Amino acid sequence: MDQIELRADLRTHFGKQVQQLRAQGWVPAVVYGSHYPTTPIQVEAKALQKTLARAGGSKLIRLQIAGREPISVLTREVQRDLLRHHIIHVDFQQVVMTEKITAEVPLHLIGEAPAVKDFGGILVYGIDHVEVHCFPADLPAAIEVDLSVLKRIHDAITVGDLKLPEAITVLTEPETMIARIEAPRIAEVVEEAVEEAPTEEPELVRRRPEREEEEES
Repeated sequence: MDQIELRADLRTHFGKQVQQLRAQGWVPAVVYGSHYPTTPIQVEAKALQKTLARAGGSKLIRLQIAGREPISVLTREVQRDLLRHHIIHVDFQQVVMTEKITAEVPLHLIGEAPAVKDFGGILVYGIDHVEVHCFPADLPAAIEVDLSVLKRIHDAITVGDLKLPEAITVLTEPETMIARIEAPRIAEVVEEAVEEAPTEEPELVRRRPEREEEEES
């Protein structure tokens, strides 16, 4: 399995000094593992961004710490600044190639759902990753999900429908929804009742008796 290389230095800045470290273009990080002591390190920010963009949380990284033998790691946690979204800290976990690991693998949706075009269905998305358990060498970078099987309204793809090698155990519940087709929403037309104006009867003008007319004349 190909690994992405990343260089790092042992970190000597802690506490309030970490802000100064970030200002100089470095990101504080830590690497740990069942066979590796927890070690604070620092990584050049630009190199780290490129590496994480390629590796995500499911590709192995060959971490070269200055003065030490390179180790294989997975990205376990990435902390970002809430306002600027810059990376402010990263956790790496060392992995041993002969020991199984648990990791999150992203789902990549491919193809088109015929039910959308043929019946006007609405494609609804569920989860975008699954949790798996396997040896590091068997860990996939991503799992493709073919939407072309969604041919009718109410068709769905769940985790249980994924076809994976026997070496990979999926820990996510089988009934968890990945994608499904819902019926099209029919716009409800509300008719406003038009009230007819009441018909007014013409006012009757009584003719005065002839006697009254003669007296006036």
